[in-house]
Amino acid sequence: MKYEKKIPLRKDCGLHLFKELLNGKWKLMLIYYISTGLKRPGELQRKIGTADRRVLANQLNELVLHSFVSKVIFDTKVPKVEYELTDLGKSLLPIILNLEAWGENNRAVLEKALPV
Repeated sequence: MKYEKKIPLRKDCGLHLFKELLNGKWKLMLIYYISTGLKRPGELQRKIGTADRRVLANQLNELVLHSFVSKVIFDTKVPKVEYELTDLGKSLLPIILNLEAWGENNRAVLEKALPV
């Protein structure tokens, strides 16, 4: 049974599209880490240690589906998969880096806002 959203997707606003396609706890971090050279699923799993492997796999598959990341499958005796950023994924890097800088610049206030 396929899940159907109760509230229709608004396509008239870029922010809604961004939220819809990049909604996910690890998607922005996955894009960032792939850009730094981590390309194998196991490498990404180790870097984001608290993430469940299945959740990461689902979010990587969604990033591939939405053309932010490409998946390269190597036909070897032991199957090997690597991920690379597409041009669309690379275009997100300045935004991700700005968000990271904003978080660092506001660390004291943000840490106070976190639940205990």
